Amino acid sequence: MENELIYIILHFVVCFAFFQLIQRPMFMFYNRSANSENMTIKDFFQIYRYGCRSDLIAASFMTAFPVLLLWLHSHFPRFDTFMPLVCYDILLAVALGLLTVSDTALYKFWKFKIDSSVLEYLHSPKGVFASVSGLYVFIAFSSAGLVSALFFCGVMWCARIFSPGKSDLVPGIMDHVIVFVCFLLIAGLLFAAIRGVGSRPNNPYVSFFSKNPYYNHCALNPLYNMIYSFTVKQDKYYKQFQIFDKEECRKKFEPLFPLNGKPKLKLLNTSRPNVLFIVWESLCSKYVESLGGIPDVTPNIERLSKEGAFFSQCYAGSFRTDRGLVCLLSGYLGLPTTSVMANIKKLPNMPALPRVFKDLGYKTTAVHGGDLSIRHKREYYWIIGHDDLMAQEDFPKDAPTGKWGCHDDYVFSWLYDDIIKKTQNKEQWYTTFQTLSSHENWKVPYNRLPQDEVANSFAYVDDSFGKFVDKLKASPAWDNLLIICTGDHGVNLEQSVERAENSHLPLLMLGGAVEKGVQIDTLMSQSDIAATLLGQMGLPHEEFVFSRDVLADTYTYPFAFHAYFNGFIFRDETGITDYDNDAGTAITGADERREELGKVILQELYGDLSRR
Repeated sequence: MENELIYIILHFVVCFAFFQLIQRPMFMFYNRSANSENMTIKDFFQIYRYGCRSDLIAASFMTAFPVLLLWLHSHFPRFDTFMPLVCYDILLAVALGLLTVSDTALYKFWKFKIDSSVLEYLHSPKGVFASVSGLYVFIAFSSAGLVSALFFCGVMWCARIFSPGKSDLVPGIMDHVIVFVCFLLIAGLLFAAIRGVGSRPNNPYVSFFSKNPYYNHCALNPLYNMIYSFTVKQDKYYKQFQIFDKEECRKKFEPLFPLNGKPKLKLLNTSRPNVLFIVWESLCSKYVESLGGIPDVTPNIERLSKEGAFFSQCYAGSFRTDRGLVCLLSGYLGLPTTSVMANIKKLPNMPALPRVFKDLGYKTTAVHGGDLSIRHKREYYWIIGHDDLMAQEDFPKDAPTGKWGCHDDYVFSWLYDDIIKKTQNKEQWYTTFQTLSSHENWKVPYNRLPQDEVANSFAYVDDSFGKFVDKLKASPAWDNLLIICTGDHGVNLEQSVERAENSHLPLLMLGGAVEKGVQIDTLMSQSDIAATLLGQMGLPHEEFVFSRDVLADTYTYPFAFHAYFNGFIFRDETGITDYDNDAGTAITGADERREELGKVILQELYGDLSRR
């Protein structure tokens, strides 16, 4: 039993050391030119600190098979583990050599870590090698062989000394019990390392810590990224929702999303305001009285909607935060079968409001009182152009918190101080603030509506929002300020509430930079906010191909598109169609034209997703 335990520990250590001492230094040295910044000692140690996380996961995967073999040997001593371990380590060494060299060499061209998509190229190996010289191929395979040999030498040293051989000893009942308990404990530790001990399973983003993608990719273990990519459903985007002839589809699509035009209504009194984009968790019309919702839940929205520009017919693009954020900040439509935020190869090529402001010289910040590692939000915020992120881990340890993070009134207070500081420094700035308190389990430090804890949570955020705005009104920051406030998606607590009703969102623009008391009843989608804002600022928005300036003279066919799990809702002035893609039929509001246009949008949307 002693030898088995020593072998398992050493095998794990050798695997972990390989990534730390060979794979990562090799990747960093070869791809050093991909770094646009000067790496500091702190950056270097951060790469290794966060890289340890995915290295531990990868080493746990690699040690699982030897644990199984040695467990069998402990119960059946005549079973010789040496040759199975040698065969396993040979395969592992070859795979690691090829993976390490491929990941290192391809990064210069791909700019992302190797994953299961590389297998698609193996269908045509001639095409893979056609663009490189014979010398390049020879050096690559020689390097892979050397890397494989180094790893194999390490694990073979463990196998030769510590792998147990045949034995004629017959284990007793207590021996079996002890072995079972020990190996159960080992298996539990490996599972905990692979899965993680938090409420959500590990994913490759556990190694992401920087707004510099190169540092994150240096930290991320290629074997773990490859294994993880096999566990995620790989949508063949170019094959989904391909219904019409491409040319026919394009002709029907283009009039739906005009990219040019001049605003017929001017809301802003300045072309370069400071912008605060508040993404209010789950805010929908159900809790806004003027939109037909429950009275007296959000009195501050009611009050402030009369002081700025209030859009009364805005509809969510999707049903979850990760998708709603992409609709709002990238002007992208919701997808019924996948989340763009999880697609690391797509994100750098997507348009984004923060990036537009960053290019204009604005200081860009994202603020959220919770955990940004959930659903890849941290990576998304960085990639789309935020210079700084402020999340729960950055607030003081004694900050008042709930289930999801720091309470919104506390974060609103921090945000006010940050805005005042930037105003005093005469900075131009853009900030995304994502709230969190109006979310299940609905527990907030507020009790105005004790009979309804859900409504009370929205009333709490509304109270914090109102106080925050009133403080800004009395500050020098107000005169050049534009606040955009809307929900990321709706909240559906009752089966009887239809999706179409639940997707209705309030959209409020206010601040010293906004004309007073304007209500706009134009039908629009959540994703149209990006182009509409840029149109008001006199900026081009052609890259936001799924976002429309709803105040422009080219916006002649108002409609809203909402995607839910493999279905969509298409709404225009003639009615509402809820279409189930699985069933291939409309659930409610069957209409040939609306169904066709919804399918046209899906075909273009998934075509765009596969192209970038």
